[in-house]
Amino acid sequence: MKICVLFCVVVALAMGSPVPQNTRQGSCTSAARSLLSNLSHIMEKEGKMKHQDLFAGFNCTDLEARMIPYTHTASVCQPIATDNTSCSNSRSSSFSETECLRNISGDLHYYDLLLNSYQPSVSDLGPVMTATKDLMLCLKANGDAAEGEFPQWVVWSGSSFDDRLSLCKTLKGFHVRAITMNRALAYIASGDHRK
Repeated sequence: MKICVLFCVVVALAMGSPVPQNTRQGSCTSAARSLLSNLSHIMEKEGKMKHQDLFAGFNCTDLEARMIPYTHTASVCQPIATDNTSCSNSRSSSFSETECLRNISGDLHYYDLLLNSYQPSVSDLGPVMTATKDLMLCLKANGDAAEGEFPQWVVWSGSSFDDRLSLCKTLKGFHVRAITMNRALAYIASGDHRK
């Protein structure tokens, strides 16, 4: 059942049209693509970066992704079900652009705080951190920034090995969420939710 729900979310988000660059959220798509590219680079290299091996001593690809437990980006950013969607659990209510963007912004805010708190601060994470900030600033400039406090989620233990394990799981979760963000922004920019 979980696999079908996850599959339905991925298929539904993938149905977004190419992003026209002249729309309000279209201007943020390059920042979203940059974030996804930088996260993909770390995951493809399996942490073997310029300055150090972030995932030395374990196989990061074998670990589960750690997702933020309090946001609902995957569900609220799911496009409205069409006749082409065959999954029974697909979303049938109206799509809320505001709610979707609020959740995306909340995710970005949380990952920004989380990665900035990683000790020691690794220069190899710089491109991801910069791309995260750029997308946050773009959404804020468009009036879509998250507001309020977010629950604390303790990830770092202080042990180098355990913290690198947590970093791997966190980056994998952020990579999955960045894919969702890209698809959701493409869907919003396409204007299909207004039809």
